Amino acid sequence: MDDTGYHYLIDAHVKHPTLLLDASRLKNIFAEALEGFSVLNFVDHKFGEGGGVTGLFLLAESHCSYHTYPESAYIAIDVFTCGREPSEIVPKLIDSLDCEHHVIRYQRRGTCAIPRALHGEPQAHCVEV
Repeated sequence: MDDTGYHYLIDAHVKHPTLLLDASRLKNIFAEALEGFSVLNFVDHKFGEGGGVTGLFLLAESHCSYHTYPESAYIAIDVFTCGREPSEIVPKLIDSLDCEHHVIRYQRRGTCAIPRALHGEPQAHCVEV
């Protein structure tokens, strides 16, 4: 089985921070972006009056999560899948969230990402991304 993982980390400022308070709207935006993926479960939590929202979609392919900080118009998004490259999700989210500025980081994961010693023996290797 191919264990290649595709991990996108998105940090974004949105134009309308009140969106980051709306748990229902966020759930819908992410559900639409994840169309075609196998959603197994969803859970979210609203952090009190004026607080942000954390949401997690459990996927058969892995997960998609978000954490909002309305006081700074910031959302942190994590999209990780195995076996299927999820890059089509990223522009959908950027557009639907009406992001003003964003940074996308990508990390390929799985055994393909682990360096091997000369004789094929696994070796410890730390990389800061």
